[in-house]
Amino acid sequence: MKRVNTGVIAAAGKGTRSYPRTTFIPKPLFRIDGKSILEKNIELLARKIKVKQIFVIVGHLAEQVMAEVERIRPLYPAVKIETSFWTRKGLASDVASLEGKFEGPFVTVLGDELYHESNHEKMLTTLRKHPGLAASVAVKETPLVSHIKKNYSVELDKDRVQHLVEKPENPANRLLGLGTYLFTQAFFDTFRNTPPSERTGVIEITEVIDRMARETREVYATMVQCGYFNINSLQDYHHAVYEIRNERFHKFKKSLIIPAANREQSIDDVLNDFKDSVDEIIVVDAGSEDRTREIASQHGAQVVPFNGPRKKEGAMVMAGLEAARGDICIVVSADGTFRCKDLPKLLEYMKDCDMAIGTRTTRQMIEQGANLKTIRRIMNLLGGKMIEVFYWGMEPRFTDASCRYFCVWKDTFLKIRPRLQEDGSLYIAEMMTEIVRSLYRCIEVPVTYFKPVKDQAAGDIRSIGDLMRLTGMLLKKKFGKIH
Repeated sequence: MKRVNTGVIAAAGKGTRSYPRTTFIPKPLFRIDGKSILEKNIELLARKIKVKQIFVIVGHLAEQVMAEVERIRPLYPAVKIETSFWTRKGLASDVASLEGKFEGPFVTVLGDELYHESNHEKMLTTLRKHPGLAASVAVKETPLVSHIKKNYSVELDKDRVQHLVEKPENPANRLLGLGTYLFTQAFFDTFRNTPPSERTGVIEITEVIDRMARETREVYATMVQCGYFNINSLQDYHHAVYEIRNERFHKFKKSLIIPAANREQSIDDVLNDFKDSVDEIIVVDAGSEDRTREIASQHGAQVVPFNGPRKKEGAMVMAGLEAARGDICIVVSADGTFRCKDLPKLLEYMKDCDMAIGTRTTRQMIEQGANLKTIRRIMNLLGGKMIEVFYWGMEPRFTDASCRYFCVWKDTFLKIRPRLQEDGSLYIAEMMTEIVRSLYRCIEVPVTYFKPVKDQAAGDIRSIGDLMRLTGMLLKKKFGKIH
C-alpha cells in the first residue's frame, strides 16, 4: 500500500468574513480549547494520518503564521514542518504550487476548519480499500442543509464520487463535503487540465476533484465522524468555542474571589449564597479588625492576607486571582450587592467568551436604595463607551466600566496579567480594556444590583476626575509604551 507521508495545510486566506478580528490575526491562529486551529490541524495530520512532513501554505499575515509554526515545531520532532507562500490564485493553485516537492499521496486540510475528536484515520482505510484511488474527500452526514450550502455537496454511487458542487443552491442529499482531501499525484495533471471557474475566475479545488471523478472514476468518499466547524465568520468561531467548552464545562473548577475589609456584617450572607456553586473560595483580607477573617475561615475559605491600603481593591483582586486554582475565576464584592442567582447567566456566556462581566444599567434590576444613582450610572456608562471609542475597530460593547461581579478564565488572566497596572478603582476598566486589545472576548450580562449591607465598597467611576484618569490610562495603552 502507498503510504501517506505528506500533509498540506492551507493557511493563507484573508478571512474577510471574520473581520475585524482577521485584520489583526489570521483565522488559522484563532485559539480554541487552548490551541490554535493550526496546531490542532498539525496534530490531526501527525497523529491520525501519521505524516512525516507538513507544508503550511502562508499568505495573509504570514509572519504570524510562520511564528506559530516555529512554536509548534518542537512539539512534533518526528514531523518536518515547512512553510510555502501562496499563489493568490486560490486553494487549488496553492496546492499545485507544491508539485515536485514530495512524492506519493498527500492529505490536504483547510486551515480554517476544525475537527473535534475525529476519525480521520479512515482516509487511510479508503486508500487501502481502493488501490487505484485518485482522490478521496472527507464527507459527513448532516441534518443542516445550510451547512452544505456553505461548503460543497457530494453525490455518490455507493462510496464512489459522481459529482461535486461548490456552494449548491439545492443540495441533492444530506452529505456535507469537508475541507479534507486525500490526493495522489494525479491531482497535478488534472489541475493543469481544469479551466478557471466562471463564477470566481480561479481554478476551484472542487472542480478539479469533480473532473478527476468523471475522468478516472476513482474518487471516493470517506465518511468521517467528528465535531466539524467551518470557521467562516466570527459567529462560526464563537459557536465552535461554545460547543467544545460546553461538552466538558461541568469539569471546569470555579474559584470565587472576594476582596474584603471589615465586612463581618455582610460576608456571611455572601459566602452562604455562593459556597455551593463554586469549588474554591478565596477571601483577600485587607487587615480586617472585626470577625471577617474568622467568618471566612468558618466557611472553609482560604484567607489571603493583603498588607496594602484598603482602597487598593485592584491589587487585592489581583492577589486573589493569582492565588486561585480554578479554571474559571469569579470576582464578587463583599458588600452584598450581588447574588449568586445571576452566576448561571455569567457562566453560560463563559462558554464562548474570555470574560463575562455584569452590567448594572437595567433600572428594573436595581433595588430601591441601592445607591446607584443616575450620575454614577452615567459615569460608568461613559467609562464603558470610552473603551469602545478607543478600540472601535475591535467592536467592544460596554455600558458599565466598574461592575464588581465578573468571571474570567484563569489562563486568560495570566496572559494579560503582565499588562495590568491599576491597583485602585480603575482595575475593572483596565481588565476590560486588556481583554479587548488582546483580541479576546468580553461580554456584558445584566445582573441584579442590591442595596449594600452597611456601606458600599469602593470601585465605581464616580467623578469627572475618575473619567480623566481612565482617559489617561487608555491613551497610554493606545499610544504609549504599555504593550
